[in-house]
Amino acid sequence: MVDKVDLVMWTKNSSKLLPLVLKRIEEVIPSEVVGKKIIIDDHSTDNTVEIAKSMGWDVYENQGHGIFDAFEAALKLVSSEFFISVEHDILLSKDWWEKISRYMRNDKVAVAQGVRAATNPFLKKFDEYIIERTDEKSKNLTITIDNNLYRTSVIRRFGINVHDHAHAREVLEEKGFKWIIDRSVVSGHIRPSIRYFIEHDYQMHKNYIGPLNRRPELLKNFKLFLFSPFRGLHIALKKRCPQILIFYTLDRWAILRAYLEWKPKAKS
Repeated sequence: MVDKVDLVMWTKNSSKLLPLVLKRIEEVIPSEVVGKKIIIDDHSTDNTVEIAKSMGWDVYENQGHGIFDAFEAALKLVSSEFFISVEHDILLSKDWWEKISRYMRNDKVAVAQGVRAATNPFLKKFDEYIIERTDEKSKNLTITIDNNLYRTSVIRRFGINVHDHAHAREVLEEKGFKWIIDRSVVSGHIRPSIRYFIEHDYQMHKNYIGPLNRRPELLKNFKLFLFSPFRGLHIALKKRCPQILIFYTLDRWAILRAYLEWKPKAKS
C-alpha cells in the first residue's frame, strides 16, 4: 500500500488554472498520505508563485529551462517512497487516487497513470478517439507524465525521458518493471478552446526543439502534416464530428511550423 506520497508539479504563468487544479488535487488525494508539495516554477511573470504558496505548496525556481529540468529538480527534492506528478492544466479524475494507488501493491510497477481528455466538448471527441484506438501496451499519446504515480527508487535509478515517454516506458520494461496505463481513469485536460489547444501544441513543441532532435522531428512532422487531411477525415468520420478534419490539419501545421521556425541560440 502507499502510505505517503510527495506531490510535484512544474508551472509557468499558470495563475489562471492553478487554483482550480490545486483544489482538485486536495479533493482527490487524501491529506493524510500527502508529504511534500513541490512546485518547480519556470520563471513565471504572473502571480503563479504567490498562488501556489498561498495554497500550501513549496515553490522552487527552475534553475534550468522547461519540463525536463523541472522534473529532475523536483525528483531531487522528493523524499517519499512514492511521488505523484500532476501538470498545471490537469483536473484529476475523482477516482484517480482510489484506482491508481492500488497498482503500487505490485513491487514491479514503477509508474501508474490514468489518461486525460480535453474539457472542451469538441476537443474531447478527438482525445476519446486516441484513447479508444489504443490498448495498454501502445506506445503513443496515452503515455504521459501529467497524472502519474511513481516508485521513487526505480525512477532515481533508471530516470525518465520526459521528451520521449514511450522510450522511457521501454527502458523500464527492459529492466523488468511495469508502466501501467488505466484507461478507465479519465482526468480532465483543461482546453477552453481550439485556438488555445493549437497554440499550446505550437509552444510545447517549440520548447522541446534542440539541435540534435530538430532534423528528425522536422521530417517526421512534415510527413504527418502531409497526411493530416486523410487522417483528419478518418477521425472525423469515426467520431461523427466533421470539425475534426479542419482542426487536425491546423494542429499538425502549427506543430510543423514550430520546427520550421526554429533557430539555434546565439552563443554568448
